[in-house]
Amino acid sequence: MQYNQTSCGGEQASPPPPKPFTLVQHNCLRSRDVFLSLFGSFTQLSLPPSIVALQDPPVYRGKLPSFNQFTVFSPPTDGGCKPRVAFYVYSSFLTTVSLLPRFCGRGDVMALDLFTPDGFFNPSTTGFTIINSYSTKGRLNNTRSVPLDLIFPVSPLPTLTLGDLNIHHPTADPLRVFKEEEIATSTPYFDRATELGFSRLNIPGVFTRFSMSLIGRPGVLDLAFACPLLAPYFSEWADPLPSTGSDHLAILLRFEAPLFRAAPPTPNWALTDWPTLESSLKATRVSPAPPIPTTRSLDIWFKTNLDRITAELALHIPVKRVTFRSKPWWSALVSQLRKAYNSALRSSKVDRFDAALLASARAARTAYFKAIKKAKRDQ
Repeated sequence: MQYNQTSCGGEQASPPPPKPFTLVQHNCLRSRDVFLSLFGSFTQLSLPPSIVALQDPPVYRGKLPSFNQFTVFSPPTDGGCKPRVAFYVYSSFLTTVSLLPRFCGRGDVMALDLFTPDGFFNPSTTGFTIINSYSTKGRLNNTRSVPLDLIFPVSPLPTLTLGDLNIHHPTADPLRVFKEEEIATSTPYFDRATELGFSRLNIPGVFTRFSMSLIGRPGVLDLAFACPLLAPYFSEWADPLPSTGSDHLAILLRFEAPLFRAAPPTPNWALTDWPTLESSLKATRVSPAPPIPTTRSLDIWFKTNLDRITAELALHIPVKRVTFRSKPWWSALVSQLRKAYNSALRSSKVDRFDAALLASARAARTAYFKAIKKAKRDQ
């Protein structure tokens, strides 16, 4: 959300960067112990997640467990159907948004529509939708229980769809050896996502489920997709939380305004020791390629040599660490004028009736702010 602050002198201060929106998704295996372990692990995060999306949550006598400072939303239990998905919304986040849960007449999928007049990532993004689904084996071969149009709907709002879809696909798990039925089951879902422009947020090949049996293979079952309106704000997909006792990972998704993301460190070419770097690179020897290359041996050979060269570059090239407070227009001249202005200002405060000192402080201030204005204009 956007905030406005005004300084004591009446000047409009720069608004702080919007707080990132974070979400955790996890399959609880209907276990209360897994549920408590997951929510207890949030103390390891800098801030609790704004929303927790659960699949297969624990249900006892038609009710889901509660947790301090979180409000639960889940499909109704009418007809004796247990909820297979649920949302837990953090209390401080709940006070800043209007929230509308939407149910689809079934327990394995639901949606949350979020709205705020201030905007989530910029003033124009006043709302977006989160869809949570737990799709299991369908009645027919090569099908899943949740229909395609419920997982990937056509919507005018930015949409995030996630859940345990129980499908395997080469784009999510490129190193897996697939069965024909796995491809036949997953292809319609990924084709639908592609047609509507949804982007997969998972890191390819990073497993989200590890079988507890000795013969089961790990896989990528917990998936997340963002529609084109939401994808520019996606910042991070990670699994920073410890094991909860489930065979699924607890996944953290982060969204924030691109303008306020800290830029990655960039090389500082001005401070690079070029003569030393040049001689170091000339002395670096690339190992010969494997005589009978395979895909794996070629990858290892390339990575080994690339890491060797990268290490030499990192050793001799310092980096600029850009932060939210960094000013690209800053220069040595502006720095010197700031020092002169601060010095003159301190001197004028010693004797406030000395006209010469006051005039010197005013002149230094004028020169300092003119230099800033010129540096911004010439950038």
